[in-house]
Amino acid sequence: MKQISGKLGALMLIGVLVTSVGATPAFADWDKTNYPAIEGSIPVGESSDSTKITLVDAMTAAEEAVPDSKAIYGKLSEINGFVVYKIVMMNDDRAYSKVLIDAGTGDELYVSDPITKHSSKNKRGQYNNNNQDKKHDKRMNDYFKGMTPEQIAEKKKQFKEMGDAWKSLSIQDRAAMIIHFMQMKMQWDSMSDEEKDEKKADMKKQWQEYLPLSPEEKKQKLENYVKSLN
Repeated sequence: MKQISGKLGALMLIGVLVTSVGATPAFADWDKTNYPAIEGSIPVGESSDSTKITLVDAMTAAEEAVPDSKAIYGKLSEINGFVVYKIVMMNDDRAYSKVLIDAGTGDELYVSDPITKHSSKNKRGQYNNNNQDKKHDKRMNDYFKGMTPEQIAEKKKQFKEMGDAWKSLSIQDRAAMIIHFMQMKMQWDSMSDEEKDEKKADMKKQWQEYLPLSPEEKKQKLENYVKSLN
């Protein structure tokens, strides 16, 4: 059970880091973007052996396509009948963009315009009355409930430092964590509600201990966590 708990820590880590870097809008829109009629080199249905590009390769190509941003998440996706890597990018102003990388050649197929939190809210409001934003705001309000303004400011600072530490990791380390998260999600989905609640409590306690650390200590913790996955 200790091994499972350690692996499932990646789930909370991704959630914390997504919130920390302000990427919640990017994930809310993950499967709602209307992409242009791109043509990749691997049609959906071909052998998985045709996928020659790794996630590290795709994230590297995405950062070359958007040099002022960092690749914070990515996975294989099917777009317009082709297998591609969909990469979420984030710049220092927390504006995010999406990049499609051909899974067979590593070529850049599409780069979206940067999307800010404000513009994303307006866009999503046309479709779902900002339900995703309301859920996110409620979670954050519940988290900060009972804190003084000074405590809230300090906690937000800690979250930002955690996000900055994530973005400062090497592409290899970020990719390793993302792949681990994807693998462990299947295990998480098979757990009972009671088991999930127990793990959530354990992981919440763990990350409450991480947040007060210095920026350098946060980065070291993340690097150590990646090493522990090997």
